Amino acid sequence: MSWFRQIFRRRGIYDDLAEELDEHLEEKTEQIMRAERVTRSEALVAARKAFGNQTVIEQRSREVWQWPSLESIWADTRFALRQVRKAPGFALTIVLLLGMGIGSVTAVFSLVDAVLLRPVPYPSPSSLVIPWNIPPAGIDIGGYAEIPWNPIQFRALEQETKTYRSIGAFQGGNFNLTGSGDPAMLEGAHVSWGFFPALGVEPEQGRFFTREEDSIGHEREVILSDALWRDRFHADSSILNRAIDLNGAPYTVVGIMPAGFAFPRANEMPGDFTFPAETELWVPLALPAVTPMFTPSELAVVGRLKPGLSLAEAQAAMDVFARRMDREMPAAKGWSGSRVTALQKQVAGDSLKPLVLMLSAVALVLLIVCFNVAGLLLTRSFTRQREFTVRAALGAGRLRVLRQLLTESLLLALARGVAGGVVALAGVRIVKVFGPKTLPRLIEAGVDLRVFAFAFAITLLTGILFGLMPALGAARTNLVESLKESGQKSAAGATHPRLRSAFVVAQVALALVLVIASGLLVRTFYHLLAADAGFRPEHVLTFEISLPSTKYPDRGTIARFYQQALPLLRSIPGVESAGITEAIPMGGATESTGIRIVGRAARKGDRPPIVNYTVISPGLFASLGTPILRGREVLDSDVLSAPPVTVINRALARQYWPNEDPIGKQILVPSQRIPATIVGIVADIKHSSLREVPGPEMFEPYTQNVWPSLALIQVVVRTRSEPAAVIEDTRKVIRQIDSGIPLAKVSTLLTLTSTAMAGERFSMLLVSSFGILAVLLAAVGLYGVISYSVAQRTREIGIRVALGAQRGDVFRMIIGYGLGLSGPGILIGIVAALGMGRILTSFLYGVSASDPLTFFSVSALLAVIAVGASLFPAHRAASINPVEALRME
Repeated sequence: MSWFRQIFRRRGIYDDLAEELDEHLEEKTEQIMRAERVTRSEALVAARKAFGNQTVIEQRSREVWQWPSLESIWADTRFALRQVRKAPGFALTIVLLLGMGIGSVTAVFSLVDAVLLRPVPYPSPSSLVIPWNIPPAGIDIGGYAEIPWNPIQFRALEQETKTYRSIGAFQGGNFNLTGSGDPAMLEGAHVSWGFFPALGVEPEQGRFFTREEDSIGHEREVILSDALWRDRFHADSSILNRAIDLNGAPYTVVGIMPAGFAFPRANEMPGDFTFPAETELWVPLALPAVTPMFTPSELAVVGRLKPGLSLAEAQAAMDVFARRMDREMPAAKGWSGSRVTALQKQVAGDSLKPLVLMLSAVALVLLIVCFNVAGLLLTRSFTRQREFTVRAALGAGRLRVLRQLLTESLLLALARGVAGGVVALAGVRIVKVFGPKTLPRLIEAGVDLRVFAFAFAITLLTGILFGLMPALGAARTNLVESLKESGQKSAAGATHPRLRSAFVVAQVALALVLVIASGLLVRTFYHLLAADAGFRPEHVLTFEISLPSTKYPDRGTIARFYQQALPLLRSIPGVESAGITEAIPMGGATESTGIRIVGRAARKGDRPPIVNYTVISPGLFASLGTPILRGREVLDSDVLSAPPVTVINRALARQYWPNEDPIGKQILVPSQRIPATIVGIVADIKHSSLREVPGPEMFEPYTQNVWPSLALIQVVVRTRSEPAAVIEDTRKVIRQIDSGIPLAKVSTLLTLTSTAMAGERFSMLLVSSFGILAVLLAAVGLYGVISYSVAQRTREIGIRVALGAQRGDVFRMIIGYGLGLSGPGILIGIVAALGMGRILTSFLYGVSASDPLTFFSVSALLAVIAVGASLFPAHRAASINPVEALRME
């Protein structure tokens, strides 16, 4: 260990200063040897004595460790500003590149913050939970993870006062509003009196429901959302305590909710339940005092835990509750299990994975940008090597040069932070307009204080980290060698080119990872579009109608309405066919039921099979374009007086009759007394998404089994031309039968399918956009390094040509250099992409995460881009005149 290093280690001073003073000691030793003609050992002792008073050490230590004054900081800043003015194009490039990267990361982080990090907007959000009713272990009910609570279970839950401070039930509902302009169907919710207290919200005006109003005969009250109050009632405060007409009955307005409150929302709840996209009004749930044990319902529950009670303790209490319900309802044993979910987690839903994918993609882009910028800074620091040499010769220490370069980097960081803020604001607006509406709390995304703090941290980090690496390289100036080489050559042979090459390799590797990810997502999207969904969405109009119970109180009146409407709809010019169904494709989950296959003895302890159950009309399959594979569809002649019939899908036929013809077999639904005969088999229809694997499903004619739920129905109309051409005639037909029934959710099946694909499309486009940007940045970085290498090797290339090298040889040498840089990056990127496959697996469909075609195609594309980036520098190198090259040196 050197003499000065031993001294400085004891004093706690870094080795950089020791190395510098060791050089001075060596020079002093050489001077003494020449002047006094003594041995090296004697000269070294004398030199150490000359430094023994520690004056130089102490002076240099104070210089190194003294905190910079405001005057010196201002001087550094002024000098940095002069550097920017000298090279405005360079500064602008740095600001735009990093501003774009920081802004993109900030925009995506604003989504992550709004959806995952920001607490739900209710008091004490950590105590809010949703206990979901779950099916018994081993029971498949069509893939549903949650099932509704029945009224008996909810009444028992209300007594769980040791667990919940307050608890409320809610379910979706539709309401026809008349008497206030054109009839309109509003999406609302039936809620118990404890619903709003559980959430801890207060009305903006008016009051909530009382316990007495949440009962049969007293439930004609309504609370309006702020949006509905403003849109339909023009923000008229006198609407309070006045009646409005809902479903043909007067409801008194007792309250108006604050702006933004619309709980429950469909995109915050499981797809197994039917909830409004935005709840517009709330009415009392009014459960009857006594209900049958297996009463169909769609009840969900929200509760506020007792103070100090954890989620695990709440789950344990619900497990005890399930065992108590098993004792009290032995006929429904096992069907009171629960999974307690924090409301914060419930609202975020399944958005974690796509948001992490987006954030990962944009983080990779930011890294590529940073490596690109670091390469630019490194090149610029090399062009300023003579400046650093002169500064060092005039007494500037390494840390002084380092501080100056960091000041310049932070000054640019401030500018790119501003540019990043502008990009982030624009990005958030674009995402809110074009982002998938299924993403919960999308509307809440914005650049607030938390997002600003994140952007500031990213800006500061990139400014220090990627400004530090080039600065460290530039500060390592060897004064003697630099002066010998005129301050231009010394660094060219080692650190700078290797570091820049490493930056390019990293850029290529990261770009390949992103492009492979986007390639896999593009192939997934293609496979989804090509998948057999069981229907043809072109030229299909869909809409929803709701029959109020005041005018359509029973099955007979409901059936007569459809018997009038369907022939009239089919008679509209341009209409090929029309039908009705409970569950339209891409419209959400269907009903489910247990069945018994007639003629097959059930083994003791076996539970009945669970299948999807949909009530339809004749003409539905023709309207959807669903092929009938065998037998026939339901007919108008399949009425109550005729033998019950059913049509099943291919999945049900394969599961229960894999080696025989199901036509003529019989299925019994527990709610029916007479089994239904299978008369046809149709293709499997996907109801929720194109990724769905359709489960067993049976279809029954509404003329034989009109469920009360058919008061809300989906109408499907296939047209010969554009569906929009028949919308007005369709509306006239419905008004001709009942002028108080509006058409709601008017759309096309093509639009519904596209909406169901919105999340897939958004992820694909976002990652693909970042992938394209990454490739362009990597190509620019590669081009810069090769061009710089050609400029530095001008003399070498001139000598090669002078010694007989052909221009083609030079051209191939530079192309090979480009491939040599990109090759390691491609290999590293392939390994990284294979490791990334675990993250992507859940996003893929019809393609594996290690798909050879995608990996080969993307690798070949990056190699071609590397050759393309090398062409111009290679042409320039091949055109070097050896005489001019040698004369320049």
